[in-house]
Amino acid sequence: MPTTDHLSSPHGDRSASAGPPPVLADQLTLLFQAHAGPLVRVAVLLTGDEGLAEEVVQDAFMGLHRRWQRQGPPDSPPAYLRTSVVNGCRSALRRRRLASLVGIEQPIQETSAETAVLLQEEHAAVFAAMKDLSRRQREVLVLRFYLDLDDPQIAVTLGVSRGTVSSTISRALAALGARLEGVQ
Repeated sequence: MPTTDHLSSPHGDRSASAGPPPVLADQLTLLFQAHAGPLVRVAVLLTGDEGLAEEVVQDAFMGLHRRWQRQGPPDSPPAYLRTSVVNGCRSALRRRRLASLVGIEQPIQETSAETAVLLQEEHAAVFAAMKDLSRRQREVLVLRFYLDLDDPQIAVTLGVSRGTVSSTISRALAALGARLEGVQ
């Protein structure tokens, strides 16, 4: 009876399509260990939902894996991941907004220990004020002050010019300062 195991060669060796090569798996593991935690925190700040943030980051790593297998590694895997996470957050928030418009019930969010820390007195005021900023303003502030990216890195991550980054940061800080005035 002929074998139906299409993942084996006639010699019983697993083919390359059975999984990532060991070097790729090692590189992805190292990237995950170094960047997953900070990326989840960035996504929490952008979405306000830790579960959704974890999904967005997982999707970004899966996208990187697919891209790496098809085209090889991007020039900067961390930059690729940051851009994927920001875009994933945008898409998730757009889906959430659409769902609320058509009346689809959203799951109740449970507050994690990390989110609870963020929502303590001082952080709660900043977090609330950040929600009043535009999406782009939130993104540039999170990328600048949380990930400590410079203007060129933010511009690449968001796909905008350096001038747009600078002016958006300036307007965002002014708006944030105005909202936080008198809150202490």
